[in-house]
Amino acid sequence: MSNLGRLLGYLKPYRARVVLAVFLMLLVTASALPMPRITQYLLDVVLPQRSQSRLLGVFWAIVGLYAFRGVASFLLNYLLGWLGQRIVFDLRFQSYRHLNRLSLSYYDKRQTGKIMARVIDDINVIQYMITGGFVTLITDILTLIVVMPVVVWMQWQLAVMALVIVPTYVVVYKLFLKRIRALSVELREKWDALIGALQEKIAGITVVKAFHREGYEVDRFMTTVQDNYTLGMSQAKLNRLLGLIVTVVSAGGTGLIYWYGAILVLHRQLQAGELIAFVGYIGYLYGPALRLVDFNIQAQWAGAAIDRVFETLDTRPDIMDAPNAVALASLRGEVRFRNVSFGYDPSKPVLHDINLEVKAGELIAIVGPSGSGKTTLVNLIARFYDVTEGEVLIDGLDVRSIRLESIRRQIGYVSQESLLFSVTLRENIAYGFHDATDTQIIEAARNADLHSYIADLPDGYDTKIGEDGVKLSVGQKQRLAIARATLTNPRILILDDATSALDSETEAHVQAALDRVMEGRTNFVIAHRLSTIVNADRIVVIDAGRIVDVGTHAELVARPGVYKNLYDEQFRSAQDEALAAYLG
Repeated sequence: MSNLGRLLGYLKPYRARVVLAVFLMLLVTASALPMPRITQYLLDVVLPQRSQSRLLGVFWAIVGLYAFRGVASFLLNYLLGWLGQRIVFDLRFQSYRHLNRLSLSYYDKRQTGKIMARVIDDINVIQYMITGGFVTLITDILTLIVVMPVVVWMQWQLAVMALVIVPTYVVVYKLFLKRIRALSVELREKWDALIGALQEKIAGITVVKAFHREGYEVDRFMTTVQDNYTLGMSQAKLNRLLGLIVTVVSAGGTGLIYWYGAILVLHRQLQAGELIAFVGYIGYLYGPALRLVDFNIQAQWAGAAIDRVFETLDTRPDIMDAPNAVALASLRGEVRFRNVSFGYDPSKPVLHDINLEVKAGELIAIVGPSGSGKTTLVNLIARFYDVTEGEVLIDGLDVRSIRLESIRRQIGYVSQESLLFSVTLRENIAYGFHDATDTQIIEAARNADLHSYIADLPDGYDTKIGEDGVKLSVGQKQRLAIARATLTNPRILILDDATSALDSETEAHVQAALDRVMEGRTNFVIAHRLSTIVNADRIVVIDAGRIVDVGTHAELVARPGVYKNLYDEQFRSAQDEALAAYLG
């Protein structure tokens, strides 16, 4: 209920339209009241008197009443549809904006498909409830408020008889509500799992086909669909059973009124037209009870969706600017790790007591076995995560005391997996610097050894590359990511195995370009291919989350240790490949 109140709070900016909608609801409700009275007049006055003129008056009264009701209903539904669309627009915009503010740790724990389901599917459910069932519910409530005094005034004995069954509705509804609500929540979770699995498998369709696992994935997906079907049928059965009971109760109440009303007519205490009119008004009382059953399934389904949307909006980012955070117009690029320990789960550290000081303009290579913590270490510089212990300093300031925008605007980052967007090459390169000129974009592409390839395309830089760059090779995607990072002219450049997907010839060209790009910046280069970092100012060797050695390439090769073992292993592999190529 509290979240429903929050949802209705989104109507505050549109108060005038809400007031108009309420007024139209009152008109629609009021327009339904004369019809039973018209029927009574027809039966008790017009027909007994055989009056043609009055019959014509009844005809035009009915036509005018329904015309008025139709116009009012159209305006009401249009206005409520507009309000529903605005709420959905505001909710979806706010949700997406909030998702962009959340820390990476939020995405580490959730499937992409499940996050998408909250922004799109859950909000669609809310929209359907607002523009559909919610309108009917409010209209029905207004009708009840208006009709109850009318039936009591018409014939209080019959009114008491009609209203005495209302507690039965309440009891039955209460008995079913808790179970239906629980099923709705569970069904939303299952629906999330279905969307998440679908998105994951479609994104990984190449792997599925490569291992010939289509049948296996179809079976798994069918199991998820079956779970949704079973829960959906359980919920439908409960709602239909509730509807059956309510229908029987309503039929019993209506039959009782007809029976006792007929007795009153026989004893001339009530006219036949009055009885028909009274039953018409009773329909306005029992009708909402029946419609409540249909609304119930929408309300429970939407209630679960509302809770989940606000759960996302209530999630606070792990990484936020401190109240006194300072903005730095430019960075020198000095970086220092002081007694840094970190774990994605604080109880399971990934990095242990890291101490490292990097001067501005220095080229630092970071090497180590897979899983040793290299990427985790550089992620702390851009403050994608906060340290568990110790501090990371840039230009002598703890990164937690610097505004995030100041840090990330001046750090260029090329990760192991270069994500590209389904837009043009120009837009991908200029993603971090949307005001870049064509000259700057072309220069960035040249630095990444990509310009000649783009220039040969029919549409050049305006070529659309497809989802995640599917029209590009792995090496081309990585070079495009390098161009995107260097275009922003960052003070600190982080290359996380950025040339690993390139062939030897292309790697040589890109490495020469990178040598130019890295001049005057502080550079962190993570590399598995040690031949790319022999000219680094210092090489930091990490093993099991600890710095185990620091030195130049010559120094590290000259002494036993992790680096020498890695170098010897790669050197032997290179020799073996060369020998195999020679022997054919």
